[in-house]
Amino acid sequence: MKMFRSALALSLMFAAGTALAAGHDPQTTKPASNTAQQVPVDHSKMKMDGAMPMDHGKMADAEFVKFDQNKDGKISKSEVPAKHAMTAHFGMLDADKDGSLSQAEFAKHHEM
Repeated sequence: MKMFRSALALSLMFAAGTALAAGHDPQTTKPASNTAQQVPVDHSKMKMDGAMPMDHGKMADAEFVKFDQNKDGKISKSEVPAKHAMTAHFGMLDADKDGSLSQAEFAKHHEM
């Protein structure tokens, strides 16, 4: 019975959409008039002053150095801020299960 109702509802939606589309003549419909004249914009001359594309490799390296507080070349769970998103995934990222993240294991966090 549920499948019948779902099929019926889908059929009605399709029929309603088709009926609306059939009654619409795009050549007789005029857009709202604007008082300002639209001028085409040459996008090739625009410059991007804001954010640049991210290099996740460099970002991972910088974050690794920041987290490795004792500078032993690995990150223990205690070195990761408690509210950081990676905290919940620390065990999954620790591929060799040694209780710390190497730089390669840490980089996997940025690939997720």
